Amino acid sequence: MTYFNKGPAYGLSAEVKSRIAQKYDPQKEEELRFWIEDVTGMAIGENFQKGLKDGVILCELINKLQPGTVKKINHSQLNWHKLENLGNFIKAILTYGLKPTDIFEANDLFENGNMTQVQTTLLALASMVSSDALLMNSLF
Repeated sequence: MTYFNKGPAYGLSAEVKSRIAQKYDPQKEEELRFWIEDVTGMAIGENFQKGLKDGVILCELINKLQPGTVKKINHSQLNWHKLENLGNFIKAILTYGLKPTDIFEANDLFENGNMTQVQTTLLALASMVSSDALLMNSLF
C-alpha cells in the first residue's frame, strides 16, 4: 500500500506543482540555445546539457545581462571549478531577481539530473530579461 500522492501537497504552491508536471521541451531548448548564443556570442555545441554544464556560458550570459555580476569565471576542467561557476550563476540570477522556486540546483545541470528545472530557470530568466526590455522601451 502506498501513501504517496494522497491529499494536498502542503508547502508546494500551485505554480511549483505545475512546473513539476512539465516535461522537457526540445523546442524550448532550441529557443534557449538561440537566445543564449545570441546574447553571449558563444556556441553551446550539439549537446545542450554538456555545453552548459561547466557554467562558463551561463556566467558569461549573466555578465552580459548585468555586467560584473560574476567576478571570476573558471575555465578549468576540474569539477569543483565547474560547480563553482554554476553556484556563482545561481547566486547572480537570484540577485537579478529570479524567485528561488524558479532556480535549478547545480547538480540538476552538472549531473544531468533535472534538465526540466534547468529549462524552467532559463525560460524564467529570458522572460525577465524580455519584460525588463519592454519596460525600458516604454519609458523612452
